[in-house]
Amino acid sequence: MTFYGVRLECALEGFSNYDTWKDMMEAVLEDNQLKELIDNDIPKPLTSDAQDIIEWNKCVAKVRRILLEGV
Repeated sequence: MTFYGVRLECALEGFSNYDTWKDMMEAVLEDNQLKELIDNDIPKPLTSDAQDIIEWNKCVAKVRRILLEGV
């Protein structure tokens, strides 16, 4: 079974598979154009454009979902 490209057999099992899990999470985030959110501190946009804030919130929610699916 796959969620956002994360195979359930690659779930984090602790220290023993952390490096493999981390590589998988980074690859999935990169495939979804979200890796920049974990590589850099990207603050919530300070803009009055609601669409920018909505898009930022969607990206953050996607990153959380992908990481939680891999735990």
